[in-house]
Amino acid sequence: MATRTTTTIEHTNSILANLSSHGMEKKELPHHKELRRASILVPLFERPIQESSSSQSNLHVLFTQRPQKMKSHGGEVCFPGGKQDEDDRGCDITTALREAHEEVGLHPDHVQQIARMETIESKHSLCVTPIIGLIQPSSAAEPSQLTLNEHEVEAAFAVPLEYFTIPENLASIQKIQYGADGREFLMRTYLFDDPESGRQFRIWGLTAHVIHHVAELAFSR
Repeated sequence: MATRTTTTIEHTNSILANLSSHGMEKKELPHHKELRRASILVPLFERPIQESSSSQSNLHVLFTQRPQKMKSHGGEVCFPGGKQDEDDRGCDITTALREAHEEVGLHPDHVQQIARMETIESKHSLCVTPIIGLIQPSSAAEPSQLTLNEHEVEAAFAVPLEYFTIPENLASIQKIQYGADGREFLMRTYLFDDPESGRQFRIWGLTAHVIHHVAELAFSR
């Protein structure tokens, strides 16, 4: 058991090192400065590995689901996040941390900033910047311990980060074009059966795009 625990710690440290190597500097195109901005937090946290599990990674990622009644993206799975406001003073990290605190009660002091992913331009010409954060203590990110803002979040759940590296877990992938310039986008869809709630969550679109690339970077695949 001690050997497996040591292996898990080493594996987790290796994954975090891979992510950290991506850096915290901005990664965006020049014209992004002229567009509206938003940020999302990709919250990673550790869970004990079950004895029956063959995985060596104990890192999980926290997702939320929007209320069905919301006019914008109702019922969709996403990360904590939202549009930048004046109080954020143009800082993408501040936006991500503020929104996570407002939506699920995750305190900024519990978020260790790991990396900034490439800024993505949405089909609505909104620049979205993903910020990867390691939540410490891990219990602060457990769905059962969160304080959900019922106006913005209907549910929260966690998925093993390694799940997104397994091809069999990809329900579908489709190449689409959007924008006036006909940009191409690979639309991935995952159907995750959550053992804790007994529900199936559909992870797709920009959210699936972000977590796919985070997992690729984390596991060097």
